[in-house]
Amino acid sequence: MKTLLLIIVSLSFFSCSTPPKVMESGDREPASFQSCLEAMGQIMNYKPFYGPGANVFSKAKNYAELEALYGGENLIEIQRRMSDSEILANNANVKKIALESYEVQAIPGKNTKVTTADTNVIYNATSNSQVNKNHYCYDTKGTIGFCFGRATITHMEAIVRDIHPDLVKKIWIAGDMGVWGHHVATMLYTEKGWMVLDTNIGHAVPVDYWIEYYMPQKQKGAKEIMVFITQAGRFGPYDNRPYNAVDLFNTQSEDFNKAADYFNGYFHDYFNSLDNVRSKPLFQQ
Repeated sequence: MKTLLLIIVSLSFFSCSTPPKVMESGDREPASFQSCLEAMGQIMNYKPFYGPGANVFSKAKNYAELEALYGGENLIEIQRRMSDSEILANNANVKKIALESYEVQAIPGKNTKVTTADTNVIYNATSNSQVNKNHYCYDTKGTIGFCFGRATITHMEAIVRDIHPDLVKKIWIAGDMGVWGHHVATMLYTEKGWMVLDTNIGHAVPVDYWIEYYMPQKQKGAKEIMVFITQAGRFGPYDNRPYNAVDLFNTQSEDFNKAADYFNGYFHDYFNSLDNVRSKPLFQQ
């Protein structure tokens, strides 16, 4: 791959690289993994919707209307209460919205033209991240899966490369797929439309391909699998809270206890590695 733009991470991001300082009171600033998360939160432009979920989603005309209809509800519970016909109508509408052209309001310094090469760089950054390569060290029993972890990494790898935050979203599916009851991946709006970066597939794929790839995984006799698209800042399917220290690190302080962390340090280690990027060029050969 030819050398790309060699975009350097902005100073606003690298404020999270400053080590904890002792304050006059004797208190310390958050550790690097915490301050790195805080810096990311300021960039991602996440605006959660609240309230109960609706009963009809197929009338939504755009992403904002879709997410407003989800409200703050558990996506898995929404799928469970929908009929098969309602789910299929939703899925057709989600696909229609996802295949339409998409424009965002410009933000100074943010890239609104994402090329195929850019997409591949971000995909490879997720695939080659140390926490992904060492996945089984964090999921020793194979019960976590970490699709949400990879989706988070892809989101972070996009925004540190100055991709416009609104060109990054998450796509979810909920339903009985055997081992798993839901799945999520991050998608980017590119020169080829929305591309989903899912390491389960092995390369970035168009959004309609991704949807059709997972539909046959519905278990025999189970309800239809339901598709959702949300802002990228949504952490999990159970509610629409954004990334936060308790969910990611099981702590709100600088003290990290790996033994007490349900994710065994997965996000702690990733955000520490992201913090240590410093001024390294992020688009590389």
